[in-house]
Amino acid sequence: MPVTRILHRGGNLRSSFGSADHPAVDALEADVWVHGGALYLHHERTLGPLPIMLRGARPVRRPGDLTLLNELLEAVSDRADLVLDLRSWFGDPAPDLARVLMTTQHRDRISVTCEAWPIADRLRAWAPETPVAYSVRSARQLRVFAREHADGTRARTAVAIRHTLLASADDVARLRDAAGRVTAWTVDDIDRALELAAWGVDAIVSNRLTVLNAL
Repeated sequence: MPVTRILHRGGNLRSSFGSADHPAVDALEADVWVHGGALYLHHERTLGPLPIMLRGARPVRRPGDLTLLNELLEAVSDRADLVLDLRSWFGDPAPDLARVLMTTQHRDRISVTCEAWPIADRLRAWAPETPVAYSVRSARQLRVFAREHADGTRARTAVAIRHTLLASADDVARLRDAAGRVTAWTVDDIDRALELAAWGVDAIVSNRLTVLNAL
C-alpha cells in the first residue's frame, strides 16, 4: 500500500486548512490542548492558566487567540483525514477529546497520537473506535516499548516515531511487528522520505509539500 502523507501542523491554523485539498496531502496533523474543558489547536507548550500558552516567544493570554478543534473538524473532516496529537500538561485530556469524537460526524477519518502513553491508553478506553498511537520521541522510549512488547506487558499498539530513531529496514520491520503501524515524523528531506517509504513505514509526516509530493 502507498505511504500515507501527513502535513505537519496542517490543521493548527485556519490559514492552513486549505491544505486539505492539496493532491499530495492525505491527512492534516494538528496539536490539541485542553484548557477549561475546551480543545484548542496549538503547537508550543502550555504555561498554565495565565498566560495559558506560548506561541513562539509570545504569551497567548486569551483562548480567543487560538483556533478551536471544532473549527478544524467542521472545515476539513470531510475533505481529508486528521491526525490529532493530543498534548497534556495538567490533568487528563482524554475524556474531553473523547466527548468531541463521539459527536463528530466524520470521526472515522480521525486518528490520535499521544506523547503520554497512559493518556493514550485512557483515550482508547474512552473512544475504542478511534485509532490511537504512542508517540516515540527517544531511543529510551523505543527500548521500553520493544521490551514491554516482548515480555507481554505492552499490547500491540501503533506508534508515531521520530524518524532519526529508524536506521534500517530491519528496524522498521521489527517495529511494525510490535506496533502494527508505524508513522515516521517529521521528515523534511525528500531522499530520507523515499528511504523510509522503501523500508516499509506506513505513514510519513512532513512540513513540506514537496516531500509529500515525492512519495
